[in-house]
Amino acid sequence: MPAVPTDLAAAETRLLPLRNANGAPIVAARTLRALRVIAEALFATARGPAAPERLDWLELELEDFLAHAGARTRFVLGLAVLAVCVLAPLGVLRFVPLRRLRLADRIHALRRLESSKFSAPLFAVKALLSLLYYEHPDAAREIGFDGECQRRPS
Repeated sequence: MPAVPTDLAAAETRLLPLRNANGAPIVAARTLRALRVIAEALFATARGPAAPERLDWLELELEDFLAHAGARTRFVLGLAVLAVCVLAPLGVLRFVPLRRLRLADRIHALRRLESSKFSAPLFAVKALLSLLYYEHPDAAREIGFDGECQRRPS
């Protein structure tokens, strides 16, 4: 998990996830690691996986979002993440955790799961990851969005 900055200057430039009063994380590190493994495969392109800095940013955003979401939401999402991490490798007849698969194998396993009748947990996880991943400032540049509304042809 990326380190949370403790000095004030770093805090102004980076997100500080919601923490318990004693400073302990609210969201389980295991859940965040699993979400990162899934995100790395989901957002990989022909050029390779997403930049590690972008995944670090996503992980902090996820931690903050889930900390604010509440215990029930974290529990349900945790079950969905567990289901994805178990079902995806089984769908490609691999009997290891998803995190142990090579990136190409993870991509293949998630695609296979997505087209199966057991895809619901993956869609839930994918929806959350996509919402947060594409909030990154670089996302608009990647798709050519200029910040202007689309104009109707004259």
